[in-house]
Amino acid sequence: MPNKALKKNTADMIPIDLKGMRNFSEIKAGLEEKIRVIDDFMLGTSVVINIEKINLKAKQIRELEDLLLDYGFHLKDIIKTETKAAEDKHQENKLADDSNEMANMPLYENTALICRHLRSGQKIFSEGNIVVLGDINPGAEVIAGGNILVMGSLRGLAHAGAFGDDSALIAAYRLNPTQLRIANHITRPPDGEVVDMETPELARIKAGKVVIEKLKI
Repeated sequence: MPNKALKKNTADMIPIDLKGMRNFSEIKAGLEEKIRVIDDFMLGTSVVINIEKINLKAKQIRELEDLLLDYGFHLKDIIKTETKAAEDKHQENKLADDSNEMANMPLYENTALICRHLRSGQKIFSEGNIVVLGDINPGAEVIAGGNILVMGSLRGLAHAGAFGDDSALIAAYRLNPTQLRIANHITRPPDGEVVDMETPELARIKAGKVVIEKLKI
């Protein structure tokens, strides 16, 4: 089934969700906005575009192919779906209650589940959430348009809200990263400082900067 391909959010394919775009102009602008923020390590990767029931002409498809090539990517497929446009991802999902961060986590349509440890040099990208059932070791990178949850140790690089969503969260059982990014905000531990917490922690944006707190579940 074509839609199942969208769940393969790994380094060999990038799913781009453009459902909700009403015409070709919006599709083209939305595509460029999303591919601009994808890190250079994904260059050369094939892209699958998911749109609603909009019939594109051959010339318009070539324009999308040319746009992707300009940024170093290749068009693999365009998938049309009959589902309604995604509801506003931010609506009623702001962190209004500090006592239950996970319940108020921003919602995204797609979630990539990674059931393994990530070694140095491995890189994972997802347009939605990423859940890692394992460790992210130093030198590994995880980049998500949504939230990142690590059911192990996070000791590599994690970038949540990669498309600019500063309400995205990063949570891990042990949070000791080389670098954390949420939207355009970046933080890293001071040189030489090693923190080995035994309690789950949460990183999010408060007052314009990344803060790390104990995770209340």
